[in-house]
Amino acid sequence: MPLLTCYRLRSQIAGHAVEDLHQAIDTGDLTYAEYGPIAGRNFTAFVLVVENVPHEPPWGPFVRSASTESAEVEIPLSNSPGALVLVEVPEAESTLRFAFAFGVLGRFLLANNGYQRGFGLRAALNIIYPAGATTVDAARLRSVDSKRRGPIILRARSQTSEASAFEEFDVDRLRDVVSAAVGVPHDTEQWGSRVSGGDPLRMDLGIEFDELGNLCLRLQAVHDREDYVEDFGWIDNIQPVTDPDLRRRLEDEIIRVLDQGAGAELTLAPPEIIDWQRVNAFRYHFDRRQGPANAPVVHPEMRLNDYLTGLRAHGLDEDLTIEKLKARRILAVDGDANTIHAWPFWACLVGEVELDDSTFVLDKGDFYYVREDYIDALDTYINAIPAVPIDMPTATPTTAEGDYNETAAEAHGYVLLDGSQRTIRIPGRTTAVEICDLLTPKRDLVHVKRHFSSSSLSHLFAQGAVSAELLQMNSDFRQRAHERVVEFAHGLPGFDFFNADALTPTEFRIVYAVMAPWAGRNAADAFPFFAKVNLRNVVEQLRSRGFGVGLRPVDTSP
Repeated sequence: MPLLTCYRLRSQIAGHAVEDLHQAIDTGDLTYAEYGPIAGRNFTAFVLVVENVPHEPPWGPFVRSASTESAEVEIPLSNSPGALVLVEVPEAESTLRFAFAFGVLGRFLLANNGYQRGFGLRAALNIIYPAGATTVDAARLRSVDSKRRGPIILRARSQTSEASAFEEFDVDRLRDVVSAAVGVPHDTEQWGSRVSGGDPLRMDLGIEFDELGNLCLRLQAVHDREDYVEDFGWIDNIQPVTDPDLRRRLEDEIIRVLDQGAGAELTLAPPEIIDWQRVNAFRYHFDRRQGPANAPVVHPEMRLNDYLTGLRAHGLDEDLTIEKLKARRILAVDGDANTIHAWPFWACLVGEVELDDSTFVLDKGDFYYVREDYIDALDTYINAIPAVPIDMPTATPTTAEGDYNETAAEAHGYVLLDGSQRTIRIPGRTTAVEICDLLTPKRDLVHVKRHFSSSSLSHLFAQGAVSAELLQMNSDFRQRAHERVVEFAHGLPGFDFFNADALTPTEFRIVYAVMAPWAGRNAADAFPFFAKVNLRNVVEQLRSRGFGVGLRPVDTSP
């Protein structure tokens, strides 16, 4: 029996109820032969077989070029067969529709918006860990796919040499989105020796074609169970929006918000970590050179309101579309107007959007669904992080981070440790580590960053965590930190912190100073969603080590 790859077809596509199995089909350039309707025991099926003409593989000409008069290399023609079996099963009050894909090309007969996302993952977890299974049965997973949001997107597939418990996989429940899992069913007689669940569910069942109707009923029943919630309920806290119809509705909502000129819940931010010492300003696609010196139009901050105002001024706000937002660019320029970075506007648009009483996060062009109770718990945690009243100077929207740190150090007697010449390199790390930006006499390690972008803040939080861990655990790093402080304290007394055999974390506090337009908001309201997730993770790490942690808002609001 071949491996069964099963997709649950959607009951609605593009907002319209599905009445025919063929509504889930989008063949593209593929040609196929169709057979059916086929009446099964308790189902109706259509079989679609891809008509693929045998062809030479793309590497064929290269290999055949090795031919000589005495030895001619022959490459047999091959094809990539595929089939899709559409199954419709009447139920008590509805009709269930599934698709089984075979071969390389079978799944490409399915429309991208024709099947239910995440169906296989939930069904697989219920099959692997049914309700009532004992802890002895926990070692049943072989592979887990995840995606972590932070300064960069980290996609990972963790595999084990033998079936293992979930805790053996490198998955952070606070930050990672689990997209697929492979494991051993608890009941191998019913589900086979292995199941794999992501969007589809894959099984190696030994069944006959006439049993597909009963299999579909079993699949729907196992998917609808909530067995997974006991151990894996956290995977429902946040999930990527992969449903094309829902994504389209969210994109329409973004356009509606932008058309109204309302930017309160949306903002612009660089989609990556940038060097603020090099970036002086930003230019939008509609900016033109002006003035007697032919000076370029620039903006000191990347602001959504400025962008929308510019669109209206240039008559570009009519017929705004997602396609245009993805095509138009925002440039980051230096003091000479040289381009340092260029991003699509859509990649720079971040924030939250409400739709059907649900909260979604837009970040770097991706949408995420977030459970309301999860957001409430996260915001409560973030707002409980104390705002520390350490002395810091004021700032404006155009204050450069490096200039601000120098001013703070001179004004308040802090040691300035900002800058590449003041970092530390140690064996075993590929990048230099910054102790902090500012060190205070009260043993506050202050890390400073401009802006509210998720990537910048996540980088800031990680920077503080890495430095604190090395100061506590690495005597070589601690000694070099002592030397850096002595070098740049310039005779200031009271900074002999790190010249010791061991560091006592409870005597130190990690302070994150964020220069941004706070405008009276708290951290839960001001920080992007994924920045808050990463902050909670870092705070828990630091507190478990014994460090104090605090926030220091630096408001740059005009």
